[in-house]
Amino acid sequence: MPMDFDLALKYVLKAKSLGSERNVEVSVAVVDAAGHPVLFARGKMEAWHGLYMSAGKARLAAAFRKPTAKLMEQWADRPLYAASLTTIIPGGVTLNPGGYPIFEDGDCIGAFGIGGGPPEIDDEIAKQTLDAMGGAGQRRR
Repeated sequence: MPMDFDLALKYVLKAKSLGSERNVEVSVAVVDAAGHPVLFARGKMEAWHGLYMSAGKARLAAAFRKPTAKLMEQWADRPLYAASLTTIIPGGVTLNPGGYPIFEDGDCIGAFGIGGGPPEIDDEIAKQTLDAMGGAGQRRR
């Protein structure tokens, strides 16, 4: 099943709920497997950049089919490689933890990103969201 509005809405609502439990008004972006927008939800009204941050994390996770925190670790000794991605991936990417791919039956169907708090808190909320939604399926080899 491809990523659609109904599934994206479930991810958004779960992430917003988990963020509220931590007193963080998160922005949430859900994209399809190609990084195209499916559903975006803004956090704090005055923090307009949070939505762009979350969308960039979602696109990065979709592009590489890995959590953005793992990608940042993987590229720690290659900062120029990571920086080059900010302009070559359509729509841009955010080089921070808080983005996760969503797998179903071994295939990536999309990704989502969280923005609004410090990157480590965004990543914790994203991981909790993924776990709660059961979207941590295995990639096909």
